[in-house]
Amino acid sequence: MSGRIVATKYGTSHAISQRQVQALERTAHRGRNWTDAVQKAALDLLATGKTPELSSTERSRLKNRIRSLDVGALAGQILRGRVSLRRAASDEATRRFVSVLASELGLSAGGGLGVLVTHDASRVARRSRLGLDDSGDIAVVEGDEVHRRVLEALALYTYGDARECSAATQWITSAQEAV
Repeated sequence: MSGRIVATKYGTSHAISQRQVQALERTAHRGRNWTDAVQKAALDLLATGKTPELSSTERSRLKNRIRSLDVGALAGQILRGRVSLRRAASDEATRRFVSVLASELGLSAGGGLGVLVTHDASRVARRSRLGLDDSGDIAVVEGDEVHRRVLEALALYTYGDARECSAATQWITSAQEAV
């Protein structure tokens, strides 16, 4: 497989969760994948409006690309290789990972997708006792604190339910227009 979707193998068959299929449908894009440097520069532009990573010409091209991409393609480019789905052992543990954007997006604090953005995602997820689960209720995203809101919005768009996806789409679109 290409690594774009997670499947569990049972004997000679593969089981794919509905959440993984949904994420693949929402983030499909054409063309080359962005390098890590371009991903970081795009996150910088969406989060702060500036990036020291690129020359002025490269920055201008990236700004135009960010503005012209649909939300799914942008999410696919930035989240590629950064996110895993996990499941908490209890509802109490799940509530610790409510998105900081939830209230800003008009989403309720209970239920829905939890999001954890941290620099060393695998280690923090293990320490928090979050089991790897391809249909999990917590998106663990590798990223910096300065990019937290953008990464949360992209994770909610990609893995959230219809309400979360719609709210995140509006937030991301406004961030794209502000670039």
